[in-house]
Amino acid sequence: MNKKHTISALTGLIVTLFFIGCASAPFPLARDTEAFTGKNLTAFEQENLKSFTTFTLSNGIPVIIKKSNASQVFTLNLVLRGGSLLASPQTAGYEQVALETMARGSKTYSYEDIQSILDETSSSLGASSTFEYATFSVTGLQKYLDTLLPLWADCLINPSFKEEDFTQVLSDAQLALQSKEQDPWTKTAVVMNREFFGPHPYGNVPEGTMESLKAMKLQDAIDWYGKQFSSNRIFVVAVGAVDPQKLRTQLETSIGKIPDKKVPLPEKAPDFLASSRLVRQEYPASRGLAYLRGDFPAPSPADPDYMAMNVGLKMVSDLLFNVVRDKYGATYSPAAYIRAFPANYGSLVMFKTKVPDKIKTYIDEALKDFSRGYCVAVAADTAADPTARIPIAEALPTYKALFINEYYQNQQTNAQQATTIISSIINTGDYRSYLKDMAKIENLRADQVQKAVSKYLLQGTITWVVTGSKDMIDGVPEKDFVNK
Repeated sequence: MNKKHTISALTGLIVTLFFIGCASAPFPLARDTEAFTGKNLTAFEQENLKSFTTFTLSNGIPVIIKKSNASQVFTLNLVLRGGSLLASPQTAGYEQVALETMARGSKTYSYEDIQSILDETSSSLGASSTFEYATFSVTGLQKYLDTLLPLWADCLINPSFKEEDFTQVLSDAQLALQSKEQDPWTKTAVVMNREFFGPHPYGNVPEGTMESLKAMKLQDAIDWYGKQFSSNRIFVVAVGAVDPQKLRTQLETSIGKIPDKKVPLPEKAPDFLASSRLVRQEYPASRGLAYLRGDFPAPSPADPDYMAMNVGLKMVSDLLFNVVRDKYGATYSPAAYIRAFPANYGSLVMFKTKVPDKIKTYIDEALKDFSRGYCVAVAADTAADPTARIPIAEALPTYKALFINEYYQNQQTNAQQATTIISSIINTGDYRSYLKDMAKIENLRADQVQKAVSKYLLQGTITWVVTGSKDMIDGVPEKDFVNK
């Protein structure tokens, strides 16, 4: 069996296993658990739990409302579960294009009508797709909710799918992909996704590929809507100073009409199976510079190691900055981080380097400090002593505080809170689970942090991509990047 047939067979096996156990049962609003019913709830958890209202529309669509009077801005999000998981290499990007086309016109509202209303109310209407879900959202001032909700709903229920709207959206999507090919750093990401994802469902990237988009026609968007736009894929998240009972009536008489087409939904994406290797990507225009990225499987947000890994990688990032940039001047910007997907992965990135042949030894030097149980002396004057290190346990309180501040700064707006709630549902099946994140971070121990980073990064499997001109990447020693 040749390589092409092997990959094809592997893809088929993954897809077959992936859909075992799929069903169109109603999506739970919250899992049965004592975590939110006991007496040990923190004041933060208690206060936030009071702000939620949940109900289910007659067609089975769950609705989660978080009442927030801190802002006069509301956000209303229809969420379609599935994302890349329901696509194929041939249909990658179709959902994103179809949803964006829907945002440009409906039976009642033309594109010009929509833009006029959005301009007059300083509001936004749009769609986005991810590996696990897609959203169709409207955000605006609370006083305009009664004007904006019918517009949002009509685009969902009665999309016009005009040829000129589809053509514009498709052209924009193709231009966005072309722009990635014209920048060495985004090109690095494109190559990494191709190499790291392989036959994994995430490989059907939400934005599509040049091949899939080039083949897409208006009828494909219409067919997607006819077959895939189903109530059993949908839940709604609203955040703002909304009246739950009034909103329930408005949703029931609008999106409550969306039929249940019983679209089969996968339960969980399979974990990644990475390989330890170096991939060279020639980019002739990047003379004198190279770009390096290494991706590795990482714990999902539902995994006990998730918060430990996040905090640990903040320490690793500081070590990389201290050693690779400050000590050796080998890169413009180094970083280490993980994402927040059910099938999760992390990255080590070196943005712009003139010494790609040496940089891995500098990375290893920084990681060795962490493996010995040390990190940058955060309270010390590193300018006076850049080699200062302290035990991870001693630095942990500071790093936990830094991570908590950053984590909650990203939840300041109602739109950001809605995104957090959506991610919580996708990752755990419970809209409330993110409320426990504060306690999880505060309760972290140094041994948990060290163990997580050691398991997934130091002893993990990393796929590396180096991008640059031929003279820059040919001399990069492959042996430095393969696990010994």
